[in-house]
Amino acid sequence: MTRLALLILLFTSPAHGAIVYERFEQNGKIGIRDDQGQIVLPAAFDALGWSDGSFSLIGQITGYRQGERWGLLNLKKEFITKSEYESLTYSGGDRVIVSRQLNPHARKFGSLNLKGELTIPMWYDELIIHDLRAIVMIKNGPRYEYGLIDLNNRTILPLKYKRLMPLGTLRYAVQEFSGKTALCSEEGKWATGFELDSISAFRYGHAIIHKGWQQGVIDRTGEIKAEPRYREIQIDESGVARGRKADVWKLIDLQQRDLQRIEADELASAGTGYNRVTINGKSALVDAAFNALLPLKYDYLGPVVNRIVVARKDGAYGLVRVDGSEILPFVFDSLIVSGYRVRVRTKQAGMIRWDLYDTVGVRKTPTSYDWIGPYNGKFFPVARNGFHGGVGPLGQEQIACVYDSIVEVNDSYVAVRFKGKVGIITLEDRWKLMPQASPVRLLPAECYIEVLDTLRMVKDFEGQILYFTDQPLEIFADYLIERRSDGLVREINYQGQSVTRQPASIGSSEQVFRESEGLTAIRRDGKYGFVDSRGRLLIANRYEGAGDFKEGRAPVRLLGKWGYIDVHDQIVIQPTLDTRSSFERGIAIVQRSGKSGLMDRDGTLLLETRYDSIRRFGDDGFILYRESLAGLADENGRELIEPRFEQVTKAGREHVIVKQNEKFGLLTVDGLSVFPLRYDRLIYLPESGLFFVHQRTDWEPLALK
Repeated sequence: MTRLALLILLFTSPAHGAIVYERFEQNGKIGIRDDQGQIVLPAAFDALGWSDGSFSLIGQITGYRQGERWGLLNLKKEFITKSEYESLTYSGGDRVIVSRQLNPHARKFGSLNLKGELTIPMWYDELIIHDLRAIVMIKNGPRYEYGLIDLNNRTILPLKYKRLMPLGTLRYAVQEFSGKTALCSEEGKWATGFELDSISAFRYGHAIIHKGWQQGVIDRTGEIKAEPRYREIQIDESGVARGRKADVWKLIDLQQRDLQRIEADELASAGTGYNRVTINGKSALVDAAFNALLPLKYDYLGPVVNRIVVARKDGAYGLVRVDGSEILPFVFDSLIVSGYRVRVRTKQAGMIRWDLYDTVGVRKTPTSYDWIGPYNGKFFPVARNGFHGGVGPLGQEQIACVYDSIVEVNDSYVAVRFKGKVGIITLEDRWKLMPQASPVRLLPAECYIEVLDTLRMVKDFEGQILYFTDQPLEIFADYLIERRSDGLVREINYQGQSVTRQPASIGSSEQVFRESEGLTAIRRDGKYGFVDSRGRLLIANRYEGAGDFKEGRAPVRLLGKWGYIDVHDQIVIQPTLDTRSSFERGIAIVQRSGKSGLMDRDGTLLLETRYDSIRRFGDDGFILYRESLAGLADENGRELIEPRFEQVTKAGREHVIVKQNEKFGLLTVDGLSVFPLRYDRLIYLPESGLFFVHQRTDWEPLALK
């Protein structure tokens, strides 16, 4: 015998004290006994309590299950109802909610009193008891319509509303299908009109109302206690209310003159001349002067391209113009603009379909595809029924959907896999090379590479072998390069003619690196040297490590340290450095004893190695880091701003945006203050040379009327 863990306090009696009952299990059946171990209900039921798995007693009444159906009984072993309900749940008071399955697709709900009488008939598709009222719902075609009744099924609000929510203090928020909400009493009296977007639950006699993206406060009579002009309102545990206005974004110039201002949570550029405004998760589009273009109703707005915007609302994508006119309706799962063509994806009846439109809303593909890929310069790759092809920009099927896959595309030909073999077709879908078992690579000429095991053969379309090798081939516009591990380099034209360049006296090299400034680093017997473009050994293999030549200098390692040599194998910077880096515009970032500095091509330290790290700041200088703070050096390696800021970013050639203590300001590149460190966000607009600045509003106490 196993005892269930749940204990329920039934009632407190002046004569007998508190009695605790518990469920117990015996031979797979459930019963109830008291805290003295006396059996009150024998273990003869499949379940006791409620169909949601909970257990409680209303007076001396609870639910029981026999087989798959539920009913009511009391502790006197009297059955109040038969076990005839599919579900039976307790939601407070003296009523229980019951349901019956009418057919495989329909279940109806009603309510019983403790005598087992059906006080709310089983008419409803949903029923929720809240105090002395019940929120009920019926399905009317595709719509769910809500109403309010009392516990004897008297109608208080008819079944015609989109949503009905209890707010506490005997008040309800009622939403129409227009989306607007009103406050209603438990007797069905309207405290407000349908002019609000939503109402919160009441706390200390007040509720927060939403009107657009602004918030206010009402009392339980519907009287406005704080007008809806706040971005956010809070009511704390003591009933004290406070609010803050919307954050302010301003467009300013270098003189900090306010050119425009707007209230928003976020403001970002949406392309030259356009800005995206986000408030409460919804986005709008404004022009450079903050004039409204698209209203605040979109879940997403992409960048403006050719006065067209990809947008999302109500979970679907569409295409709109900046004047608000709709090009493509909001019915797509995804929508991708590529130039003047639009790829759209929809899912209907579990099937995914792709189509191609133009940017004026005209469908270009006469039939749908299972997939349409991005334009590859010649066609849109498509798939249908597991086979691949291509659609031209005008929507015509340029390459029939009969191939296993599209392997490769160039200016003239397409490599395709067909019935497990690989062939080559023209862009007009005619065979140039019939399918074969060996893989092929397209070349930018009237030939191709066929790979057979380790052998690579360059062939023309007549099948003649123009060149072959067992080494990898690098493909260039007019020729192929074959680099052998023994140092042999061949340049092969597309007629199969080759020029052999054999490095002199280097023997067998272990590795060949990429050519840079006419020299290539090679490694032999663990040592590094350099050969020229003709393969001649110019710098002997005597270094422990090497890097590419750049600006006439190459890093080399000797005795565990890095220095630099010139093309004549002269050490121009002694090997005293920890790491290697390349010269750019005459300066290299170097490191010594774990600290970074800047050095010129002659080995002169422009900045001492006293920084934790340094990184290039575009073409205009360097960001210096020390103890997690950032500063600035110019392109000549001169320190302009000592590392004292949390962040330094570019704002044109003459200014930098800096961050300190979570506030942003603007400095000249010489470190002079232009904007003080007072903004919460500071964004540079390179197209206009202006700035977006953001200042968060503070919370203030609300004196509720």
